[in-house]
Amino acid sequence: MPTTVDVLIPTYNPKAEHLRIALDALLKQAYPHWQAFIHDESDAVDVRAIVEPYLSDPRFRYVHTDKRLGIGGNWNACLTHTSNPYVAYLFHDDEWVPEYLERAVHVLESHPQVGLVAMDHEYRIEGDFAGAIGYTTLERWKRRVLTPGVIHGKEFLLRWLQNGIWPNLIGEPSFCVLRRSIMDRVGLWNEKMPQSLDADYWVRLLPHCDWYYQSDLNGYFRVHDEGTTARNRKEGKGLFDRFTILETLSRRSVDPSQRSLARTVLVRQFQLMFARAAEKYFKGERISGKGSGMVKRFVLRHPWMVMQALCRALLSRGEEWRGQGAEDLEQDYSLLPAA
Repeated sequence: MPTTVDVLIPTYNPKAEHLRIALDALLKQAYPHWQAFIHDESDAVDVRAIVEPYLSDPRFRYVHTDKRLGIGGNWNACLTHTSNPYVAYLFHDDEWVPEYLERAVHVLESHPQVGLVAMDHEYRIEGDFAGAIGYTTLERWKRRVLTPGVIHGKEFLLRWLQNGIWPNLIGEPSFCVLRRSIMDRVGLWNEKMPQSLDADYWVRLLPHCDWYYQSDLNGYFRVHDEGTTARNRKEGKGLFDRFTILETLSRRSVDPSQRSLARTVLVRQFQLMFARAAEKYFKGERISGKGSGMVKRFVLRHPWMVMQALCRALLSRGEEWRGQGAEDLEQDYSLLPAA
């Protein structure tokens, strides 16, 4: 029987143990009609040697590139080298339960209007680092805010916009199974975005389809201080991402209600972004300038709006956020209406 699911595995200097756990979990899938494409751009780990035993299974394919494509580039390379109707990314340090693909394929075949199945999962926190609390808070709020089953795409997008497209309730790509026909309409991942590529993609995807929240435990997302998100946090990357998504939506969305709401939320997002940048600066932490060009253009177009936002941020910094840690700030979901 032909395969129906492309399991896309982008790798960059993975730990051998983590990658083997991910691949072993794939082999244990109850749904057997998949093929795996491993796209490797490692420069310090011999991934070929790690995956060699798995390549005896004809469903596995491995390609190495010497060119460093970055997160989005690697994800896109995986996508453009494959063609099955369903797409499931599997990151090299995550693990699926045996029913993962079976559950997702059943949803996609039963609900033709659904373009994405978000698979609930647990976070495995390894070590002690500043970003860990954000994951446990997100895990709790997903189960509080989301209703299992089909969720209307455009309606959810408007609710999500009200909260500044935060948090990422849909989740990480390695726990989302997508319909390729919808991905073909949305296009490729944004390779210029350093951190929030998934949130940017969900914003572009939701106008075209509904999505489905699969609430069973479907796997484990490994969180450690050498992971991509943790490294980006240390390097100050992604600070401008959400602002960039909102600003782009405010200019390009074909839906007037989305454009209007995005413009309104931009002011609050600018205030938060400025306060976080100031906090990092005074702590002596690094701030990456990637994405700042969009902010500069916004400042030039809306100087009065920017001045108001900066004044509010400076005046409220001591009172509005008193007693809240940095991660608590980032996990403020109070504005997000229940689905």
